[in-house]
Amino acid sequence: MKKGIISLTAALVATISFAHANEKDAAPQITSAGEQDDEGRWNFRDFLLDENGKWSVGIGTVVQNSPFRGEKISATPIPVIDYSSKNLFIRGLRAGYHFKKVENPRVGGFFFDGFFSPRFRPGESRKNVSLDFGLAAGYQAPMGSVTFSFQPDIVGGGGGTELAAEYAFTFVTQDRKHLLIPAIKATWQSRELAEYLWGIDEETYLKTLANPEETVLEPYMMGQSVLNLSAAMTHVYRIDDNWNTMALAKVTALDNDITNNPAIERQFDYSFIFGFAYTF
Repeated sequence: MKKGIISLTAALVATISFAHANEKDAAPQITSAGEQDDEGRWNFRDFLLDENGKWSVGIGTVVQNSPFRGEKISATPIPVIDYSSKNLFIRGLRAGYHFKKVENPRVGGFFFDGFFSPRFRPGESRKNVSLDFGLAAGYQAPMGSVTFSFQPDIVGGGGGTELAAEYAFTFVTQDRKHLLIPAIKATWQSRELAEYLWGIDEETYLKTLANPEETVLEPYMMGQSVLNLSAAMTHVYRIDDNWNTMALAKVTALDNDITNNPAIERQFDYSFIFGFAYTF
């Protein structure tokens, strides 16, 4: 049920910070060919850099259709918490530190972050939470951003590692009310992590066997690493200088080695998140 929470917090990086911008309602003014002034729609410093020291608080809902047999669509409320200063940040369920930031995204530059984040194992019958430490680095420019991340499990999981590569493009409409972020991502999970997330251990099997209201999930060992591909679209609507709403839709194509597990009933995993936040 909660598989989407961790992956969706990445979207909060851009969406909630959108509400932080010190924005004006005037339409952007083009100062010269191919350029815009500092208050224009492509002022990435205002929209995407995190030096304001403000807080955003709100509530959201994760809606997910579990890929495991016998589990239906579920809705889970989650808090929306965001704080960003020059180097420290808290976004949703992720907290971290900017070791290197992009000085002028309109020109382009490299970034490097470190963070801690919980990971929720998918499936109602397999609920568990572990803690990851991650490193994320990449390049951000007006044509989009490329991010590479390294995220090993450190407490409570299978001790595995996740590597990911993501491309995202941020578009702001001329009236500065809407922000759209399409993204594509490839995620590699080591054998240990794949076993923890997608395998069925003996404990889970006995639990489902003892509960007549649950579908019995037979033991299954993954045995190797997996590669999942996903696409997402985030939309943020700025109501005013303090309030905004956010919606995100994501679809993940699960690796064939995952769908070979008899407990997995489909290849595509769908998840959605809806929320609103207040910035002060």
